[in-house]
This record gives sequence, C-alpha cells and structure tokens, in this order.
Amino acid sequence: MSSEESLPLTRAASAGTLVALCAEQHRVILQFLTRLSRAPELDLEQRRLCVQRLRQRLSRHIQLERHVLYPLLRSALQADPHLSDQIERLEQHLRDQIPELTRFLHQSERTPQQVDPSAALHFYRKLRAQFDQEEKILHPLFAQHVSPAAEQQQLRLFRKRLQASAASNRSAHSRRVALNELERQAITRPVLPNERLWSLQGNAVQMSAP
Repeated sequence: MSSEESLPLTRAASAGTLVALCAEQHRVILQFLTRLSRAPELDLEQRRLCVQRLRQRLSRHIQLERHVLYPLLRSALQADPHLSDQIERLEQHLRDQIPELTRFLHQSERTPQQVDPSAALHFYRKLRAQFDQEEKILHPLFAQHVSPAAEQQQLRLFRKRLQASAASNRSAHSRRVALNELERQAITRPVLPNERLWSLQGNAVQMSAP
C-alpha cells in the first residue's frame, strides 16, 4: 500500500506522521491534475483511470483534513484569535473549492472523452495555492502545538470510523463498496452552508495523553 493510501497509527522516524502524509497526498493529487492538463496525450482508458484515482486521492485527503488536521489545530489554537483566524480562512477556502471540484470530477468521470485540460490546469493552480499555504502555515503550527498523543488518538478515531462503516456490511465485497462510498463522500456530497470541519468528537478533542 502506498503512503498516500495508508493511515499510519505510529509516528514515523521522520517527524510528523500526519503532516508527512498530507504533504505526500498534496504531491500525488497535483501529479494527477498535471496529467489531466495534458489529456490530449492520454487515451480514453488512461483519462478515466486518472480521473478516478484523482477523485479517490482527493476524497481521502479532504476527509483526513476534515476529521483530523483541522479539528486538532482548532482545539490546540483556540486561545489565539490571530492563529485561529488564519486556520478559519484556509478551512473556508478549502470548503469553497469542493463544489466546483465535485462538478469537474463527476463530469470528467462520466465522459472522459470530454476532459477539459484547461479546467484541470485551473484546479491544479487553485489546489497548489491551497496546499502551499497549508504547508507554509498549518503544518508548522501542527508540529509545534499538537502533541503526538493527540495526533495518534485522532488518527485512531478516524480509522475506527472507516472500519465501522465498512464492517456494517457482511461480505468482503460489500465492505469494499461501503469503504469506497465513504471515501467518495468527502468530494461528492454537497457542502452545507457554513459547514465547519469539526472533530468526530465535536469540540472535545483530547490534547494530552490519557
């Protein structure tokens, strides 16, 4: 399993499991958008697979930020209004991009012969700007203010959420279908007005070792 597909529950030797994972996901997502920006060079099957994999990686990434990165940062920095505002702006910018991304991905996956290279380039630029800001602002804050214990606890909660959803179906095929659908939801479901990417536990994120 590649690093962008895994959700490690132990801290890697190179500091910051979640930060390293998010940065790798950024790199992979941008690679797929770069490929789609050269869609005329790809045959129909290559386009279809590229769009499908982009959607899967982007969905996983958004869910990871939605349920782990942003909640932990918000809880850790809630006493600092300036930093909280920075997090809120980046979070809002991410939310604002989801509907447009969803339309592009759905249309491209339904009709890969009509993938628009200029649209892929447009999203490459928007997401690269978003990712650059996350890596410049959020990742250092996360490394500085979120404890390894809190990070691992929230990753365990996130993984349990995925496993519980998949286990609700009996057959291996059904579990795989359920997990695929859960991964899709981050990028395919509507974004509610003023939705915030809160923790699975609401505001009560444990910030110290139990």
